[in-house]
Amino acid sequence: MTNTSDKAEIEEAHPLCDIIDATARRRREDAGCVSLAEAEGFDYPTFFTCTFNYFATGEGQSIGVVMGYTHSAEQLRSVVTEEFGSYYASGAELWPRLHLASDVRSLIPDAIRAVIADPTQVIGNFHYSSRFHLNQS
Repeated sequence: MTNTSDKAEIEEAHPLCDIIDATARRRREDAGCVSLAEAEGFDYPTFFTCTFNYFATGEGQSIGVVMGYTHSAEQLRSVVTEEFGSYYASGAELWPRLHLASDVRSLIPDAIRAVIADPTQVIGNFHYSSRFHLNQS
């Protein structure tokens, strides 16, 4: 009987994780967030915002943001991979507009916040990037 009880406890905890993950995924999707692999679906040319937030026990935390104006999905992927490296780029979140993402808000200076609020200020090209790493080991 103990095995059945233990199994029931595990099964009860698992759906909660699924609910939390689904809720987080739905919030990102509602905000227009996609993965870098889904960049083909954007209307080009477009502004974009791409962020990553990586935390590993013993390694610390790394966060990054890149914003810009791009003419193709290939160019967008190239810019993001160049700025973040392929490891962080593979888990990055992407928006087809300038976006003040909450997890990188501290990396965005006032001048860039003004451009996010009014992208018509941009004449020609636009590129901004910032990364932060805190080693906690």
